[in-house]
Amino acid sequence: MGASRSAHPALRSSRRRLGLFAAVAMLVAMLVTGTPSPADAHTVNRSKVVLFIHGYNPTSNSTDCGATFDRMIGQLRAEGFTGSLVKVGFYSGDVNCDVNLRSYGSFTDSSSWKGISKAFSTYVYNTYTSRGIPVDVVGYSMGGLISRGGVYGSQKREAGFAPPIDVEDSVTLGTPHTGAAWYTNFCLWGQCASMKPGSTDLKWLNQNGNPQGRYGTDWTNIGSNGDAVTPTASATSMSIPSSAKVVYASIPHTGSGNYMGNPTSTTRTGVGLAELLK
Repeated sequence: MGASRSAHPALRSSRRRLGLFAAVAMLVAMLVTGTPSPADAHTVNRSKVVLFIHGYNPTSNSTDCGATFDRMIGQLRAEGFTGSLVKVGFYSGDVNCDVNLRSYGSFTDSSSWKGISKAFSTYVYNTYTSRGIPVDVVGYSMGGLISRGGVYGSQKREAGFAPPIDVEDSVTLGTPHTGAAWYTNFCLWGQCASMKPGSTDLKWLNQNGNPQGRYGTDWTNIGSNGDAVTPTASATSMSIPSSAKVVYASIPHTGSGNYMGNPTSTTRTGVGLAELLK
């Protein structure tokens, strides 16, 4: 038998074009659907960066990030969290914080949490997302509004926010997603007014009950019937699976036994950060 002959040049050229067209079609599909590549898939572990954002201080323009989060951070370390655990502040007089969002945006001590959310999105994007580093977030009280607002505003590509940020898991603790307790209706200005039921900024936030970061975000809402600042219905109001909504009987909003000082809620916070619950 004679030697085998290779494919006709025209056929080889056609095959190359088909292969190129297929590759381009796959790329376009990924861009249109937002499907992440394997390298961008959601990671579930205890070695990621976790950002901790404190809440509203009605008595001064200073919060001690260490006093707020060090007990929780110590317990999470003991439970196997090995990544960077970063305490995030935003008041001009904040102490014992690892970073202050004033370096990433323009706002005052009385600015609404939405304005602080813009700076938060810029911080996360510049420091982590733009470098391919996913983060997890724990937001206490108003801190949960800041984290949720940062994810939502960047997802919308709204003016003042960064491009979409890569927040993979976010836990909110006693966060007034639909408003704080009834007495905040008497707040007429500042951050307090931005958290009363029906405020303009809360209406903006609740246009999307489950905002998503660059490659998707898993949310956990934690509240308590013993919380006199945030009603449980508000603390767990996001449009997320019921398994990701946790209500305790008697954890207070403030004091040494609050969400960050309670061993049970701290362990559940760790589950929200490191386990995929569906």
